[in-house]
Amino acid sequence: MLLNHTQILLLLIFSIALMADDIDKECYIDKTYNLISNQVIDSSNYIDDSINNMLINPDSNTTVLIVKNTIHKKTSIDNFFRTKKFTDETDETYISVKLNSTFKSKETNRFNIGVNARIPLSKSTKKYNLFINGLKKDVTSNPITNQLNEQDGTEIGINYFATLVHKIKSRYSLGVNGLNLFTIARYSIEKDFYSWNILSAQEFKYSLKNLFEEETDIYFDKHLSDSRLFRITLLRATQEKNSGMDYSLVLQHYWILNKTAALNLSQLFSGNTQYEYKTKKYRGVTNYTTALSFRKTALRKWFYYGIIPSVNFNKEHNYEANYALNFYLEFYFGHLKK
Repeated sequence: MLLNHTQILLLLIFSIALMADDIDKECYIDKTYNLISNQVIDSSNYIDDSINNMLINPDSNTTVLIVKNTIHKKTSIDNFFRTKKFTDETDETYISVKLNSTFKSKETNRFNIGVNARIPLSKSTKKYNLFINGLKKDVTSNPITNQLNEQDGTEIGINYFATLVHKIKSRYSLGVNGLNLFTIARYSIEKDFYSWNILSAQEFKYSLKNLFEEETDIYFDKHLSDSRLFRITLLRATQEKNSGMDYSLVLQHYWILNKTAALNLSQLFSGNTQYEYKTKKYRGVTNYTTALSFRKTALRKWFYYGIIPSVNFNKEHNYEANYALNFYLEFYFGHLKK
């Protein structure tokens, strides 16, 4: 009997994990990785130089700075898990390739491949970068928030960054998703309040397909130690084409086990102010999800694998348990902050 995608990916994960200790420090894997990473950086510099020459930038002789591999206490966990908070704020040069397989007891099994990339235009100007967002919104780095509205297709575009008054950061994006043209304005501010770090972000998006959308994310972070983080996330979003307001509350506890492995225990409560089920409308919470995410580097620091068991109770299934098991492989190419 042929193996399905989930079984193949599971076997691949553990086969690679078992081989990890037997692979020499310098081998064809490292050579291949370095070749691809150098190509990513060279391509980034080529695009940067081309735009710089078109703009006739007086700083054309400026050398592109390579980001050092440093860890900041407040961002190391987001860096390791590549959370939504991280991808919204990062200025790294990288390309990420993810193979993702999910089995659900009450829904269709899924297998997909996603590609994400960021290419800062450091020579032309430090305020721009090019982006590619993969096939679907990333659900493994922050598995249960799952972005209330998934985006189909690959997004390609350019970001412009600026700092406004009172340390408010802004990001303006223009891109395409297939034939769908979209523009995004995002504003965020970060403050420390006693032992808590609070990040509040508001995003406005207009696209030809979905018209006007807006979303608010608020993160309350408390660092219990250098290796443990407790996070409360509040999310709300609306779409012009959909009725009601989506909302969710996420409680998360992160543990950095060592330099190569980490855990994330998450609890999600979500709903919609006009959720409709069997011709009736409900305003309360209609979805509960508990998930445990294990993420680890294998072979090399640029290769991750993850295992995420979870259980979901949804109004759509009459609150009967919907068990899920997610496996993924993730490859990073480029200069990364670790």
